[in-house]
Amino acid sequence: MGLRSKVIKGGALMVIRQALGILLSLIGVLFITKVIGPAQYGLYGVSYGIVSFLGGLGIWGLDVYLLRKTSNPDQQDYNQVFTLLLCISSVFTLTLVLGQHIIAQMLNVPESAPLLATLGLTLPLSLLNLPLTIKLDRDLNFQRVAYIELISQVSYYVAALPLAHYLAPKELGAWAPAGGLWLQQITMVLLTVFSTDLRPRLCWKPSLIREMLVYGLSYSSSTWIWQLRSLVNPVIVGRFAGLEAVGFIALAIRIAEMLAFAKSVTWRLAMAALAKLENDPLRLRKSIEEGMRLQALAVGLPMAAFAIVAPVILPVVFGKVWTPLLQVFPLIAIGYIANSIFNLHSSVLYLLGKNLSVTWFHTAHIVLFAGSAFLLVPYLGMVGYGWAEIAALGSYIVIHIFIAKEIGSPNYTVALGWVTISVAVLILSTVNETVRYLSCVLLLLPLLSSKERNSLIGYFQILRS
Repeated sequence: MGLRSKVIKGGALMVIRQALGILLSLIGVLFITKVIGPAQYGLYGVSYGIVSFLGGLGIWGLDVYLLRKTSNPDQQDYNQVFTLLLCISSVFTLTLVLGQHIIAQMLNVPESAPLLATLGLTLPLSLLNLPLTIKLDRDLNFQRVAYIELISQVSYYVAALPLAHYLAPKELGAWAPAGGLWLQQITMVLLTVFSTDLRPRLCWKPSLIREMLVYGLSYSSSTWIWQLRSLVNPVIVGRFAGLEAVGFIALAIRIAEMLAFAKSVTWRLAMAALAKLENDPLRLRKSIEEGMRLQALAVGLPMAAFAIVAPVILPVVFGKVWTPLLQVFPLIAIGYIANSIFNLHSSVLYLLGKNLSVTWFHTAHIVLFAGSAFLLVPYLGMVGYGWAEIAALGSYIVIHIFIAKEIGSPNYTVALGWVTISVAVLILSTVNETVRYLSCVLLLLPLLSSKERNSLIGYFQILRS
């Protein structure tokens, strides 16, 4: 089987496996949000957004250091990573616990203070478990890792669902997902400890510390800038539009992430498959072009389909109280579709060692996104967040310029056709019921092209082989 066939077929299998996890997550989120309501979900979203950002920051690329080490990491490597993560998580946790009231006042959400401290205490669990998980990955024990992730995900809802029913009447519903997160982290740590014989200890070797921190900084700097996106909802929307707006946007983002899960699969496949084409600019460019088409199909069509049925399904499934998120979902969906199209651009730039180019793109994106949200949310409310997503689309010009400089300009024609149709459906879904249902006809237009029909048939034949 050729590289192209392996990537497409392997990607399809990964998508199916991940879809099962997404389905479980969707069912859990459905019940929790329906019971606790937008305001309490928004309160949790504010607190979790801060903790999640610090958790991503605290990894510092140390996971990649261990994974990409050419020789097998020895006990000292694991011990040193464990010690560094202990120091980082301790600093972050103490900051959240001791500064909970100050941070909550800065967010203009004083009631988030105890949640910030409680969720902050999970950071040592999640970060210190990292060396053990990396050891399983290095041993190629992916089946065990998947088992641990699935069981821990189930444990989250085992705790969160009954807590939601018990605490919601007391206006304490935000503590239900917090309790679920605690049980999830504890379950993951216990299962990982029992799955490996690695027992990290404290270690302090200055030369090794310097090597790890420098590597982590060079790799993670661009990622840290991108992670600032996660602060826009809790910090800017929470301050200017209130907790309910945070809750609506948080659920809209969650739905968009579920519908766009194929994007992360493409990223994982690309970093492995594109490495085989590193010295062939033409094949890299062709791979990006085909990847853009697949992303437009795998991300754009589910977004458009959901927009068509959402006004009917959302009130029934989540409750009528959640219908305001339909005002902002189409705009958020457009942002996710655009990001999926340019996903492989950043993969190739990372592959070519152009980390700084990706950093500049991320910086431009955050400046446009966060800056627009800061200006628009005070006047437009949560819809301002959606228009900030649209304003941030201008940043993709930056990454196009960088990729064109390295391997030549990709041809966007085919991908743009699918994207245009998906975006048109998203926009028309906001007009009225008749226009919304008729817009589904647009999704069939590309099939009028024999070339596009043959391409889709080709993908289907690869998956059957």
